[in-house]
Amino acid sequence: MTSPPGPDATVRERRPLVVLLLAHYLSSFGNAVTVVTIPLYVLGVTGSSVSTGLAGFANTLPLIFAGAVGGVWIDRIGGKRMSVVCDLLAGTVIGLIPLLNDTVGLALPVLMGLLFVRSLGSTPTGAARQSLLKGLSDRAGVRLESANSWMQGAPRLGLLVGAPLGGLLAAVSGPVVGMYVDSATFLLSALLVGVAVPGGPVAPAAERQGFVRQLTEGLRLVKQLPVIGAMTSFVFVTNFLDDAFTPVILPVYSDQVLGGGQYLGWLVAASGCGAVAGTFLYGPASKRLLTSRRWTLLGCFLVIGGLRLALGGQPNAVLSIAISFLLGLAAGPLNPVLSTVMLNKVPQALFGRVFALTSAVAMSAAPVGILVAGWAIHGIGLRWTLLAFGATYVVLVLVSLRNRALREMDNLTPPPGTADGGGAPGTDKELARD
Repeated sequence: MTSPPGPDATVRERRPLVVLLLAHYLSSFGNAVTVVTIPLYVLGVTGSSVSTGLAGFANTLPLIFAGAVGGVWIDRIGGKRMSVVCDLLAGTVIGLIPLLNDTVGLALPVLMGLLFVRSLGSTPTGAARQSLLKGLSDRAGVRLESANSWMQGAPRLGLLVGAPLGGLLAAVSGPVVGMYVDSATFLLSALLVGVAVPGGPVAPAAERQGFVRQLTEGLRLVKQLPVIGAMTSFVFVTNFLDDAFTPVILPVYSDQVLGGGQYLGWLVAASGCGAVAGTFLYGPASKRLLTSRRWTLLGCFLVIGGLRLALGGQPNAVLSIAISFLLGLAAGPLNPVLSTVMLNKVPQALFGRVFALTSAVAMSAAPVGILVAGWAIHGIGLRWTLLAFGATYVVLVLVSLRNRALREMDNLTPPPGTADGGGAPGTDKELARD
């Protein structure tokens, strides 16, 4: 008769998951510090807002393609190796910026190139770690909803804590220190994952297909899994509406309605606090209250739409800050919900490609939404823009109630032939370990 595992065995089984989450929080915190320190550094060195904008462009340009390309490499070499390589690359490059600046000097084109490479390295790390999450949560005996809640909370909490700290470091000792902090978090993250996190499955080299074929294979799988396509389409539309809120709508709202740009910080901070709370609360709430992933998705967006309509009434500062908190709270469960479905429905051998592809499609709506929001405020005014955006949320949710594909969100059984990360068209069930 086999005796149950003792406390030491339980700790050993949970340790890899804890280490993975710790590494994710470290790099998310470092990323948030860099969000503040890079523009301050460039502005301080060049004194030019144009150069600062170019630095931001170089730092974000890889987001367009690095995720999709990185997704193929995640499936080729495994999530663990990809995470370690990307962290080492990003940590080394961001550390070179202040080092070169303090020694031989740093020309602006070289700085742009380093920022580009740094972002190129850091972009695929989230998907790489996400590809390891299901196996580690199963091994630790932790519900996937809870594990996703903890992981998705990292960028939100990192931004909430890291951005103010980055500003404080820049004020006290200059932005260079913040870049060293970012470098250290990436390098420590690489060390933690490399030493303490076991690898996931990797297709044997002899069975790998060509790069382009592997990339398009993810698209074919999305077409064969209607629930993934439906979720991606849904998030594409909501990103179009949502990603313009902080950079365009809130600044105008704080200025025109509340009477001063100083309220913008309070609105953003309230939304950030709400998002952190909502993300972490989803784990325990999913056990009894938010048991349906489909209704959680639709319900959260319905609440968001209603709150946007409430902002259209242009309430006073206290109510506006409270509404911003509730908007963040309602948005908190969304990423854990979507990630839970993705991890269960997508074969592990294809997860990197599918995750990167769907993320790229969803993110592509953001710049268009920002432009439309700016034009709408100029053309019809802030109040009607808020009402139009809020009403669109409500209509989208009502239309999605009849979408049969979204009902599969509550069925986490993998499709036939895709269980255990294999069996998708064009893939082999026999996997090596990285």
